Amino acid sequence: MRIGQGYDVHKLVEGRRLILGGVDIPYEKGLLGHSDADVLVHAVMDALLGAAALGDIGKLFPDTDPAYKDISSIKLLEHVGKLLEEKGYVIENIDATVVAQRPKLAPYREEMRENMARALHIEKDQIGVKATTEEGLGFTGRGQGISSSAITLLTTVQDYCYYDRMQEEKGSCPGCGGCRNIE
Repeated sequence: MRIGQGYDVHKLVEGRRLILGGVDIPYEKGLLGHSDADVLVHAVMDALLGAAALGDIGKLFPDTDPAYKDISSIKLLEHVGKLLEEKGYVIENIDATVVAQRPKLAPYREEMRENMARALHIEKDQIGVKATTEEGLGFTGRGQGISSSAITLLTTVQDYCYYDRMQEEKGSCPGCGGCRNIE
């Protein structure tokens, strides 16, 4: 098992859309960044990349590369998911928290979970998204920005396939497509 932690923060500015978890949220300000500045997805990507020891989003998607200008972070998350799959990792779960004084995010959390689950080809119930305020304290409390943190647990495909136990119980492995024990 491998655990990863991610964190991101972006400044709120006028003239930008507010995208969180791939959801376009109606609000008078949006997050400033090279991509769509989706702090939730960025924190999740950094947690996943960290758990797999694959660097971070700055290394993978540098803000100096015009290819990533205004790109959807959900598209970048899809790429991270493919990298994990290529390296033989299985996502057990993701738990994320968004810190924002406003707007209220409760109405959008389920769609955020669905968007990220779809991008990673996992079940929605493997992703938790929470939202909180800082009671008016700090830069998020003053409405100057939004931050997010995430933690994830990965396993390898070999650990995920319980071949030996299945051999004993059923007589053969039905195969998950990832282990070397398929005959």
